[in-house]
Amino acid sequence: MIVEEVVAVVDRTPLLRSDIDLAELLDLVDRPPGEGEEAYRSALLDARIQLEVQFRDLEASGVLFRLDLDVTGVRRSLLEAVGGLEAVGPELRASGLGDADIDELALRICAVNGYVEQRLRPRVSVGMAEIEAAYQELVIALATSGEPAPPLAEVHGRLHSVITERKLNDEIERWVERALAEREVTRFVR
Repeated sequence: MIVEEVVAVVDRTPLLRSDIDLAELLDLVDRPPGEGEEAYRSALLDARIQLEVQFRDLEASGVLFRLDLDVTGVRRSLLEAVGGLEAVGPELRASGLGDADIDELALRICAVNGYVEQRLRPRVSVGMAEIEAAYQELVIALATSGEPAPPLAEVHGRLHSVITERKLNDEIERWVERALAEREVTRFVR
């Protein structure tokens, strides 16, 4: 009888099938319409591996202990998004999961989000030249479709936000790539 199955290992930390069950119950990854169960579970495992790599990187660097974290708030948000503990409680218990498992996942999510907001986002700056270049792309795209372009002043804020998020995503990708290169990851299932 199999009690628990290790589906991956990040450095020396095992990720268990129940970790993937928890990620699914708490909607860690949106399920695209029509995606099969196997592909969805694989995407969940990818997300949990990435989250564990990021968390272990923060832990190893010592940054984890210098972040301002609201784990309780993240836990509350996770549960509210799926209808509360009452809605998922029976499935959690059936999978052998409990409050401590939710807390561990919330800690990892909170740490990663905290690092992104407190350390990576402040590194991102957007210059007027970047906004003007994005505006020119917008003007060309709208002209192609026959629509008039709004004045730059009208879309400046939205363009700034889009460019900021794009640059922040690039920072996150670089962080994940570096962290993955420094960690040993073994995946046992697809």
